[in-house]
Amino acid sequence: MPLAVLLGLFACGDDDGSTPPVDGGSRDGGTRDASPVDAASARDAEPEGDASTTGWLRDRYPGDEGLADDPAVLFHDDFESGWGRWDAPTADTAHLFLETGGAHAGERFLRATVTHDQLLEDEYISASPRVAFPRRVDEMYWRLHVRFVGVAPNPHHWIRVAAGTEAFRSSGLANTVPDGDEGFWFDFDANLDDSFQFYAYWHAMRSGRCNDGSATPGCAGDQGTTYYYGNVFRPAAEQNRFERDAWTCVELAARANTVGESDGALSAWIDDRPIGEFGPGTPIGTWLRSTFHPGGCEFSACTEPVPFEGFEFRTSDDVRFKEIFLDAYYERGSWEDRRDRMRELGLDPGEESTIHYDDVVVATERIGCRL
Repeated sequence: MPLAVLLGLFACGDDDGSTPPVDGGSRDGGTRDASPVDAASARDAEPEGDASTTGWLRDRYPGDEGLADDPAVLFHDDFESGWGRWDAPTADTAHLFLETGGAHAGERFLRATVTHDQLLEDEYISASPRVAFPRRVDEMYWRLHVRFVGVAPNPHHWIRVAAGTEAFRSSGLANTVPDGDEGFWFDFDANLDDSFQFYAYWHAMRSGRCNDGSATPGCAGDQGTTYYYGNVFRPAAEQNRFERDAWTCVELAARANTVGESDGALSAWIDDRPIGEFGPGTPIGTWLRSTFHPGGCEFSACTEPVPFEGFEFRTSDDVRFKEIFLDAYYERGSWEDRRDRMRELGLDPGEESTIHYDDVVVATERIGCRL
């Protein structure tokens, strides 16, 4: 049985919110290296669209040759030229290394490795190149090829997209509600069962205190404490799993809302196949506290599924997408907990977590996987 399916049988998924989530002291309070069903069967399905007619960037630039010079491209790095394209770091660190051989394409790729011994010394570790875009935009696409290596715990939080004014910074703001005229952000996380989910912060986000997402004392399901950790949006499609020790193409899309409307959206694809879209009217699902459950949920507090309302990410046109973090953020407690849960399954996780990255592109139109 593939590892992703085995983990899926064991993963507890989202609970009913009976206790506040543990956010590991928050990735934003830690240190960044760049500081200031079944995955195999999913790949047997036909990709969305016909590569000869989609008009995606990759179709105009086979092998990504010349793609970096397209006016729609905000950032590109295939790591063939070494460090220098990211704002930080500018050289290898204790957790980030440029490697030769075994790349997705070409010769070089980026390796991010965090060990248990390192986590015993530093409770929060973030292996995170970051880069700001040359211009802020209202809509963006981010494609990367990634390989999760071996049997190991996935990061507490993974890659991030931040939007905001020129002055806005998303770091250090866990368990807060950002102002709508300043900024918002979302992570794309890898779960215990090797599936992905969005984890979003914005001015209209819901609290985990009450069943209805409010923070009113005495409410139904009152947890007694007000907290605002990221709201969870986990795609429900069976294709939302990846194989370990294999290159996987991940592409994200994000659209900021028209000010005064809830028409913002988040979408994701794996190997050019759609795994989830969260936007006005889609999917049908149920909110419970700080989690939106596609298809509904089965807890006693769940209400009938309704179409998702879309995102009102911002209240000012000056809030635009501005930077990415190619992050792998680990927290000692959650790493050990995930390792122990894997051992209960009879798995033998190693003493380090490693992720490989290659062929990273950010653009204002659909990119598609590098062929």
